[in-house]
Amino acid sequence: QGGYFLRAESFYNVASMEEEYSRGPGGRPQHLHEKSHGESFLAIVQNYFGPNGLYLLDEPENSLAFNLQKELAEFISASARFYGCQFIIATHSPVLLALKDAVIYDLDKEPVATRKWTELGNVREMYEFFEEHREDFFEK
Repeated sequence: QGGYFLRAESFYNVASMEEEYSRGPGGRPQHLHEKSHGESFLAIVQNYFGPNGLYLLDEPENSLAFNLQKELAEFISASARFYGCQFIIATHSPVLLALKDAVIYDLDKEPVATRKWTELGNVREMYEFFEEHREDFFEK
């Protein structure tokens, strides 16, 4: 069993240490500093998160472009479903909030309660933004 606390703000230090460890016996060099911040963040998740682990992620979307957020969501879903992993994630990302079977605690309201991802303020604001610009997507 394993675990990991991964925070985007301190990721540079994590990547540096992982590169150092990978140079040791049996190491798997990742060359994390040669990738973009998001790509190296995702590489850590995909290569170091193992089965039956508990993983605490603090706003992992901060370093990820939209397509990498989707890739992270797919990884989290598969890890929970097939490998017995558990995740506690502080996030504002609609992509991560929309994970099937996620239990979402809305800490912005009192009392704290579970909510559907579509009921959260930041998700509603994003939805309304795209609704206001709907015609821009269909301009000729």
